[in-house]
Amino acid sequence: MNEPFLEVGKILNTHGVRGELKTESWCNTPEDLCALETVFINGKPYSIRHSRLHGPFVLLTLEGIRSIDDALPLKGKILTARREDIPVEEGRHFLVDLIGLEARDVNTGAVLGKVSEILAYPAHDIYVVQGEKQYFIPDVPDFVRGIHVEEGYIDFAPLEGMGE
Repeated sequence: MNEPFLEVGKILNTHGVRGELKTESWCNTPEDLCALETVFINGKPYSIRHSRLHGPFVLLTLEGIRSIDDALPLKGKILTARREDIPVEEGRHFLVDLIGLEARDVNTGAVLGKVSEILAYPAHDIYVVQGEKQYFIPDVPDFVRGIHVEEGYIDFAPLEGMGE
């Protein structure tokens, strides 16, 4: 079952004395975080009054947070948003939806295991598949042949000897 709320970032610190929050975006791009109208902290909704990019970070001004004293207790908190409010391109998936999917060998139909983790690297993500063997499979078309979230599996084309 898809979770109704997804983590979209983390409040790293305050910025200035007027309650602005320095935030690390966990979205595809920082602009995706800026596009949200509402975020949730510990289940409580906050309207985003203003957002702007600051290097690789997003500075947020939230409704009701007007001073550094209001902002300081939020340091270190995780931001979530409603799944339907987060933009996702056609044919793309939220990584959280891929964890736990069955991993199948597209050539033989054999079950390799389940996707236990997805590691983020600059070149591409790596799927960690845990079964009888552990596989580290790059998220590139040569290895990832089809993602079937609704059906509960991913087709991979592992190389011989790829599993530990």
